[in-house]
Amino acid sequence: MFANVVALYRAMGAPAIKGGVVSYEGLPTTDITVALQACKDLQPEYGKIQHHEVVEGGVVEIELRLPTNEYGRFYANVSDLARNGSLGKGQFPQNVYVVDLGWADFDAREPTEIKELRRVCRLIELLALLAIGVDKDSSPDTYNLFFALPPDGAKPPRTFLLPTQVDEHVIGHELKHMSLLEEILNRKNENKAHLSERKLMIRMAIASVIEKFESESNHFLVVVREWKEVLTTYRANLQTYVYSFSFEKARRDLAQAEIDYGTKLSGVLGDIAGKMLALPISFAGWVVLNTSTSAFEGFVLVLGLIVVSLVLLAILHNQMLQADRLLHSFNVVFDDFKEKIKTYPPKLQGLLRITIEQVEKQGRSLRRTFQLLQMLALLPGVGAVLIALVKYWDSFLWAIVTAMSVIFSGPIVDPTFLSP
Repeated sequence: MFANVVALYRAMGAPAIKGGVVSYEGLPTTDITVALQACKDLQPEYGKIQHHEVVEGGVVEIELRLPTNEYGRFYANVSDLARNGSLGKGQFPQNVYVVDLGWADFDAREPTEIKELRRVCRLIELLALLAIGVDKDSSPDTYNLFFALPPDGAKPPRTFLLPTQVDEHVIGHELKHMSLLEEILNRKNENKAHLSERKLMIRMAIASVIEKFESESNHFLVVVREWKEVLTTYRANLQTYVYSFSFEKARRDLAQAEIDYGTKLSGVLGDIAGKMLALPISFAGWVVLNTSTSAFEGFVLVLGLIVVSLVLLAILHNQMLQADRLLHSFNVVFDDFKEKIKTYPPKLQGLLRITIEQVEKQGRSLRRTFQLLQMLALLPGVGAVLIALVKYWDSFLWAIVTAMSVIFSGPIVDPTFLSP
């Protein structure tokens, strides 16, 4: 519908707009006739044909009121368009016509000024995703974006407010390499190495430029105008970071981590090595139990060996919990590496896989060792009970029979208690 209004305006020869109305007086051309027919059922929100009359000599008089709302709007020039409120929130308006450019938003060709405004809108969208905080509701025409600088020596941390105020002054500035921001903010790249650091660096670059021109009233214009400096500062910070981060250093750190965790896991087993010496010594109790002549002495020996088994089992359980905690801390440390392993160089990937595999292998071996020791720790108590059963089998049977007879036989009552 808006395209029909623009077609009629163009067919009328793009006359001057006075009070939102354009007029035409002259012979009807084919374009005017076609456009008038298309606007026959024009809806009020898209404008209105206020006067249409054919006078003497076939001359046609037309008065067309143009739309001035969200359904369509005519702008005298690109400066008027730049002051449209929706641009400040990164939204290029629809159904617009710029008179001095002779351009409508449905045209295939876009003037340079329009392309620049669209890039400004895209920049606002990206900055809203990048900022550490976004206030979208305080102003109907702008976002309030927050950027910060960390403390630097004696300088305290600072936070800067960046209202996305758009006007005609943002036109004419080159916004090159915006694909850099799009790459950093693209969710597909979330698992790439050092992405959070790159986001932080470009935030700091924007904040440093704002700080440099803090006295100016329009900070968004500063960012657009000094975009080249923002990128230069970002690249300088990134190079400094990359040079300070060495994959060889990471390789050494990973190797050291493997040694540390391996040593700690081995230490878990070493801590109980001395305590487990009580296990073979306790087997000597079987010999003493077998040669004992007193039932009470045998009872004490059995009880003592059962206590030995319980103490050893408790020690082993505690050490197993400690090993599980070490393995859990290992997984916490290396989870980020596992997620981003494909982003590292091949040598570092290989080292990571070997480190993770070796520590997990040692953890499985340690669990199997503990399980074996737990079974062995049961032997003193279980063996003592079995030896006692064999040695005192007759007494054990007598005790069982006596107990059963007491339980299942009726109570014996003295007759004297029943006599009157």
